[in-house]
Formats: sequence, structure tokens, C-alpha cells
Amino acid sequence: MRIRLPLALLLALIAISTLCHELRDGSGTDGECYSLLRDVENTLRRFERVRGNEIAMRQLIDDLKADLEYMKLCRKPELFERFAPEGVRVPLVYVTGQGFNVHPINAMNLATEAILYRGDWEEFRGIMEWMLRYMERKGNASFLNFYFAWERASIPWNSSLSQGVAAGYYAVACVRFGDPRYCEAARSLVNSFLIPQEEGGFVIETAYGPFYLEYSNSPDDLVLNGFMLSLKGLAIYDSLIGDGVSRRVLSEGIRTLRGILPYYERGNWSLYSPKHGRATETYHRLHIRLLYFLGMWLGDGELLGYALRWDRYLTDRSELPRAEREYEFWRDLVSSLTASPRGSHPPEGGGIDRDVVVPAHVEDRPYLTQVY
Repeated sequence: MRIRLPLALLLALIAISTLCHELRDGSGTDGECYSLLRDVENTLRRFERVRGNEIAMRQLIDDLKADLEYMKLCRKPELFERFAPEGVRVPLVYVTGQGFNVHPINAMNLATEAILYRGDWEEFRGIMEWMLRYMERKGNASFLNFYFAWERASIPWNSSLSQGVAAGYYAVACVRFGDPRYCEAARSLVNSFLIPQEEGGFVIETAYGPFYLEYSNSPDDLVLNGFMLSLKGLAIYDSLIGDGVSRRVLSEGIRTLRGILPYYERGNWSLYSPKHGRATETYHRLHIRLLYFLGMWLGDGELLGYALRWDRYLTDRSELPRAEREYEFWRDLVSSLTASPRGSHPPEGGGIDRDVVVPAHVEDRPYLTQVY
């Protein structure tokens, strides 16, 4: 018999109370354990404001399960440590002081690892199936919301990164497995790219067009990698399913990307965002791979030119071989899933066109935030 969410929550709270007594009197362990009780209290306070939201309550119950089970390990969790309690298919992520949390971006990272690195379609499907339980509807759009504080304490928030990547991955699942639920999930996620940030979405307008925020609760932080990852997901969706909405939000996003890229180049390096400044080498390399993917996928020489020049800024190994391998993986996957992909589609062939025109680097451009 299915347990209703309020009853399940009550049972979880009883378990917390029992564990509290065990930890305080030492009866549950052979020695002193690291306690997540303050994290649990923080979690309960955060979810208090959304207790009428059934989908949010699912996240709360899974969060509490993870905190309770992890405390039995008697160790202190690391920031961003993954942990899956019994009965939870996708690992949750630890955030300092806020316990373990459902983390849609991490879930999409796991899905990427499953198919790109391990070729494990069963694992990929399991992740995408499980994440359906966390999708919240807003009209004809769906969101995978976050219920922990990050960047700012506004809860819930959402991310163009997980929305776009999930749209692409549900499109892959739709075509691969033929499950209409995956098709609907993909479409509803794409529809979220029409909802402005002030209305609960993640889209803001800039002088160059719409920008898709990685952190909807931080509209002054225009993170480049999150924006481009969302465009990558949209491009995959548009190739496999394709509709008027995907073509619109993808083309508008690409136009914005072309306009803002000069503002993300400083001192022969890329910026993580205008707010946070210079990217780490890891993110700079990710920028190169994403620019290469979008340039090759869409046949856009300007984006490809940025990838080539930013790669030259590296003093160690080139990132282009990895970028080419990743592009070819997705190109071949889409080609294998459908003989006649609709919308944008990866061109045949591959490799780097060394004759592509590389855009000029204009060092003295003002910061992007100054053109709003």
C-alpha cells in the first residue's frame, strides 16, 4: 500500500527523533559520531515554506533519508559528496550545513557519465526515470527545482544547465526507448526556456538577447559554462525531436552567445562570469569543448573560431582532441537514433578546419554588465 507523503514525513521525523537519542546517549555507536542534526534542522526549516508542494515533499523525504542513513556511517561528509540512501536511485549531494540534497545538475552529470564514459544505457535510463519524480509543472513547462541555498538563499531556484541538458537527455530517452513520458518531459523542459526569471524561470534579457541563467536566484551572475551547456542540450533536443519552441530558444540563445563572447575574454583567457572573473583551467577547457561542440553542430565558424583561439591560450596540452571526441560521440549517437533528425543537426564528417576565421580579440571591451 502506498504511503501518503504526510505520513511518510511523520515516519521520517520519528526516525530522526530516535536517532537523536541514540547519538546523544552513545547507545547507537561504539564512539562519538559526526552529527548532521543541525543540517536536518536547516532542511526542515527550508522546506517549511513549501510544505503544500507534493513534489517538494518528495525531495524533503529523500533528503532526510540520506541524512539519517549517512549519520550511521559516523563520518563527516565532504562538500558535494554523493550518497544514495536505500530506495533512492540517484545519489544526493552534500551541501555544508544543509545536509544531503536532490541535485538536478549532479543527476545530469551522472547521466553523462553513464552514456559518454561507460556506455551503460540501463544506468542512463534508471537516472532519467528516477528524475521524473522531481519534475514540477508550471503551465506547459516543467522544472527540476533546487531546494537548498546556493549563491543566494532564495528557495526554490532552478538552472538553465540542468533544464537544457535534461531536455536533451529526455529526447535521447524518448527516441531510444519509445516511452511517451520521456518525450513529454523533454518538451516541457524546453518550454521552460520561455519563462522569465521574474516569473519563476531562468531567462533574463540582455542587450544581446535572452540569457539563460545557471542560477535563477542570482540574475546578476551570468555564468558562461551553464549557458552554453543549456544550448548544447537544446541542440541535441532539436536534432532528435525539434519543434518551434526549441528552434526559437536555441537560435535566440546562440545569437546572444555570439554577442557576449567578447566580454568573456580577458588577458588571453576566458571568464567564468563577469561577476566571478577569470575561469579556472578546468572551466576554461570546458568552455573550449562547448564552443567546439556548438560550432561544429551548428556549422558556426565564429563559435569554432573562439574555441581554436581559446585553446591557444593553454600552456599545456590542447583541449581540442577531447572536444573532437565528445562532439563525435554525440554526432554518432544522434545519427544512430534517427536516420532523419529534425531541426538543427550535426553535419557529417568531423575534424578541425584550420582555415576557419578566428574572431579578433578586442582587449579593451567593457564588462558585459555595463551594457545592460
